[in-house]
Amino acid sequence: MLEKVTDTAKALMAFKAETDTIPYAKKIADYFNIDTPAALKEDFGFQASVLHFEMRSRSLDYFLEKTSAPTVLELSAGFSLRGLEYAHRNINTTYLDTDLNSIITAKTGMLENMGETVPSNLQFLDLDALDEKSFPAVSSEVLIINEGLLMYFNRESQRRILRNIHSLLNKNGGTWVTADIYLKHETHTLGSDRDKKWNTFFKKNNVHENYFESFGQAEQFFHDNGFRIIEKYEPEFEKLSSLPKLLETGTPKQLELLKSKGRIQETWQLAVK
Repeated sequence: MLEKVTDTAKALMAFKAETDTIPYAKKIADYFNIDTPAALKEDFGFQASVLHFEMRSRSLDYFLEKTSAPTVLELSAGFSLRGLEYAHRNINTTYLDTDLNSIITAKTGMLENMGETVPSNLQFLDLDALDEKSFPAVSSEVLIINEGLLMYFNRESQRRILRNIHSLLNKNGGTWVTADIYLKHETHTLGSDRDKKWNTFFKKNNVHENYFESFGQAEQFFHDNGFRIIEKYEPEFEKLSSLPKLLETGTPKQLELLKSKGRIQETWQLAVK
């Protein structure tokens, strides 16, 4: 049941666990007893969602692989263990994994229960993106990343978050990669939300109103708040483990409809103007 925004951190693992590229996703799903029915795994809409979230995750990994910043700050990390994998592979980089206190407490408890070793260059911190004082003090260039944050806030609150990120980058240098460039759309139009669970939740939290009308509107919004675009991520479909399953479950009509909808989301790397 989706009630609070923080509930989505756990619910999304149902999709992510169906991929082979998202670190620890299957293990996390097992920890939360998330078991997707076999019939649902054969549903085209479900597989479309799996592909979407795998691609969104991959978009952040793309920029992580390119960065030389000595500090990475992930906002609203949820139960993702991207930071754990990255810290193990990049011992000279400090990775700050952040979210609201309730999520961080549950996440560190999960890691302890799973018996995972947390390297010294990985830190778990409470952070409220609306509160500049809760942002950690860093003394080096920083790469800020996030997926699944801005859409839960109205434009005024989004501006507050942008001001806080702008302030940190202005002091330390670096860039911000956000996967939250979403256009207005209905989650049930392609059958990926048959029971309307997500659509109901989104309406309750005004998520649809927080999406952008166009990518042009989004560009203007970030420009007006002191940011410039460095790079826009281009999907790497050949790296997505879920694509074959999507093609297998979809009819020609469903695949054509999905293609005709065009992009509803992009990931951008931004810097201070």
